[in-house]
Amino acid sequence: MRLSVRVRYSGTAALEPLLLAAEEYGYDGFWVSEPWGVDASALLGWCAARTRRIALGTHVASVYARTPAATAAMAATLQDVSGGRFRLGLGTSGPHVVEGWHGVPFERPLARIRETVAAVRTVVAGEPVSHRDRRPLRTALPGDVPPVPVYVGALGPRNQELTADVADGWTPTPFTPDEPAFALPLTKRLAGNDRAVAVAPTVPAAVGDAEAVRALERGWSALYLRGMGDFYAAAAETMGFGAMVAALRAAPDRAAAKAAVTDDYVDAIGLFGPPERIRERATRYVAAGVDELVVELRKPHLDDQLNDLRVLVETLKGL
Repeated sequence: MRLSVRVRYSGTAALEPLLLAAEEYGYDGFWVSEPWGVDASALLGWCAARTRRIALGTHVASVYARTPAATAAMAATLQDVSGGRFRLGLGTSGPHVVEGWHGVPFERPLARIRETVAAVRTVVAGEPVSHRDRRPLRTALPGDVPPVPVYVGALGPRNQELTADVADGWTPTPFTPDEPAFALPLTKRLAGNDRAVAVAPTVPAAVGDAEAVRALERGWSALYLRGMGDFYAAAAETMGFGAMVAALRAAPDRAAAKAAVTDDYVDAIGLFGPPERIRERATRYVAAGVDELVVELRKPHLDDQLNDLRVLVETLKGL
């Protein structure tokens, strides 16, 4: 099972040591989150110039943030400058971000993903693109560009089925290996079309006393399940946490919502505790057929993150 790390940009003073440590410690991949107000493509070009081995990816870029052709050009350019180390993580985001930040309608999300993946395949292959009967255009990049693996952060059943049809990887968040029904739409579709799709879920993680480090996750889970889109809440409900989601979404304020996040849920979606507990919990992902763990460090301070980065790779080695 491969091991990667996903980071949220908080300045190059933190990004650089995390990037260099991940490459030094032997992590397979380094994914950069792209929330509103951050351009992951610029950051990954910066990362490519500072590394030689580690795979680099967007985790995840909204298909509404750029036109399909612009996303394809971004992917092709990053694949070129990284020497073939780029992976494109795509997602829809939600209406609040798409309409409130990008200022475009949140409509036809599945069609938008399909169109974007098709554009990436076409542009990277050097094939012509044409719209509205205009003269066909090819990428202006010199030379051939290696194929770009495309991962989709699908949660809903129809989106999972689309991922099985068009993508190279599935990178959901949240995810639990304990409830097969959550991934059933993807696995049933794959059984029918004989395609290989890498399973690479995001897994929040923190090393230490289990009770203490679980608290680091509650605020993040409350934010996403309560305010970032119904699809996150629906995913948690499919995992068997409907009562918790109902209590959390009925909470009168953020503090109450955070308190409603249960230990069982935190343990279901993440790796929290001392090294021996983390390794034991990680075997669930191996048994579930996960190909790559994309860990997201939950401790807020850089020194603690760097220490956890080292301990996690030592703890999970060989799984």
